[in-house]
Amino acid sequence: MNGSPASPASPAPRPDKTFKIDQSVSPGGTLTLLCRGRITLETAGQFRSEVKDLVSQHKLLLIDLSAVHFVDSAGLGSIFATYISAKKQGCDLMLINVHPHVKDLLNTCHLESIFKQG
Repeated sequence: MNGSPASPASPAPRPDKTFKIDQSVSPGGTLTLLCRGRITLETAGQFRSEVKDLVSQHKLLLIDLSAVHFVDSAGLGSIFATYISAKKQGCDLMLINVHPHVKDLLNTCHLESIFKQG
């Protein structure tokens, strides 16, 4: 060996912790929130606060989860708490286009019947 220090191993890639919500309104006036990324401990508060700001303004909110491929227990709790809060304010929160991984989680936790799914 030439005595040079060993080069450090490359760090493992960090999972994508970004989360984003895009809004679109149907011609009938229904607001759809397209969620992208992961709903986890790091992003659950963002989900909750962004949706909470909108429930008082709408009778129906569609939450498109087609681009959410991972939800941890904190994320699931946030979705559930947001759903309950919306109901109390007279807003129906409907999950649509639920990613298969998230749908499996809802089924495993027996929550699929609670959330209206389109």
